Amino acid sequence: MPPWSLSALCAAAFITVHYLTLRAASGRIGDAFGAFCLEGSAALGLLVILFFRRGHELSTTGTGLAWACVSGLCISGATTLLFAALRLGGPVSATGTIVLGGGVALSALVAPFLFQEAFTPRRAVGVALGIAAMAILATEKS
Repeated sequence: MPPWSLSALCAAAFITVHYLTLRAASGRIGDAFGAFCLEGSAALGLLVILFFRRGHELSTTGTGLAWACVSGLCISGATTLLFAALRLGGPVSATGTIVLGGGVALSALVAPFLFQEAFTPRRAVGVALGIAAMAILATEKS
């Protein structure tokens, strides 16, 4: 396994809990306020991590800071819309797959143009399988 795999698998476990708890909260809190609480608690958790990992974590460039902030604004929009999708009855299996899978598939298609990453047949098959998974789960009858 590549050295980044363990971190990615652990992140997947956190995302699993994130989606399940987000589903439990949806419909019990307003969409934007729910997103605000989610993002605020995430910021608090990150402050704790920064406190314990002082030093290299704070080194940055202006460009890195700007892109990180744009990414955060995108996550805020996505989180608010995810709360709405779940409140409107979207099952976790479909909404989670569409949000994460759709983001991964679109990123895999766009990244070669922005970052000169290779678009290999293997990547094309992965994107196609991801889109197929989204279609299958999004059209599942309850």
